[in-house]
Amino acid sequence: METNDFVAFLIFYIFCLPVFLLKPEQYRIPAFVSSLVVIIAAIAIFIWALVKQGNGGPLFINPEAVYGVGELQGSRLGWVMMRCITSGIGAWSGGVHFSRYARKSGDQMIGQIFIIPVCLLGSNILGIVTTSCARGFYPDEPLLWKLYDLLTAIQNHGGAKARAAVFFASFAFFLSQMSVTIVACGVVGGMDLAALLPKWFTIRRGSYVIAIVGICINPWRILNTANSFISAMSAYGVFLGPLTGIMVADYHYLRIRKLKLSHLYTPNQSSDYWFWKGINWRAPIAWLLGVWPNMPGFAASVTPDTVQVSMPWIHVYYLSWPLGFCISASVWMVLNTLWPPPGVGEEDDDRDTWGALTPEIPYSPPLRDMHDADLEKVAEKLRD
Repeated sequence: METNDFVAFLIFYIFCLPVFLLKPEQYRIPAFVSSLVVIIAAIAIFIWALVKQGNGGPLFINPEAVYGVGELQGSRLGWVMMRCITSGIGAWSGGVHFSRYARKSGDQMIGQIFIIPVCLLGSNILGIVTTSCARGFYPDEPLLWKLYDLLTAIQNHGGAKARAAVFFASFAFFLSQMSVTIVACGVVGGMDLAALLPKWFTIRRGSYVIAIVGICINPWRILNTANSFISAMSAYGVFLGPLTGIMVADYHYLRIRKLKLSHLYTPNQSSDYWFWKGINWRAPIAWLLGVWPNMPGFAASVTPDTVQVSMPWIHVYYLSWPLGFCISASVWMVLNTLWPPPGVGEEDDDRDTWGALTPEIPYSPPLRDMHDADLEKVAEKLRD
């Protein structure tokens, strides 16, 4: 990272920090606007590159010559495809965080089934084709996978006339990245910390803690090369695949989607979900057994210059998400079969355990949709 890059990084952070003071529900309109603006900018760059090059570029015409490698065939092609699939799953494993903004059960299904695949496919096509075209009309430049490198090359080769276009395109992606950083990183992390340690953290306070950690981890090192970036994205699959397997096996197969909601909010031994001092010892065992097979390949992928492992371990790593998911889910079911926890498959006898669903306080509208005056009325009725 050069000095000007680091200064730009700090300026970006300074712009982000005050926005954490807003309430999460106030991000909806700015996020929508930034998404619309960046889509227009991305499509405009894509069309410009395609028209300027006149075809799909060297990556489509002769990719072997660009990369200096032979054509992928047979098992080599299959493992590369598997790695790309796992990387894609890992990169979007955190998307479930956005389901917390759903107004009712099932609202997130459209986004998970349609929107995320469309966004993944669309952004990949735009990026690959634009990079390929750029290699055609900027042959002396390296492959411009990074957007800011592409915009820099356009400005350097396009002269004064290109500066305005580069500015507006950069501003569009700046808004988009700012929205993603705040909503998908800061606020989500703040929610997690507030849920984990509510005595010390609010969502806002947790967001600032995440912002500090975001600098401490030296994120610019992750983006040194496209390969290291893909490896970092795959790391999500290594750790979240087993975790997802445990949650799916527990909720859908062990408990058959039946929970005692009152016991979820009872922080003492009277809760069926208290286990041993609030920790279910089965979970870390199942999680670790799902993670460890992927660690040799993961270490070799992230630090190839210092860690060398045999190809079978690399192939295991390419299967990290589905393999970790299946191992942890299977171990979870075995452990809970041998040592059954209390309350499996049971529900509360009284649906209104806390006495909150009275005729005076109807189910709808949801609390998040009420105005301050309505919320105050609800609070007064609860106090009564």
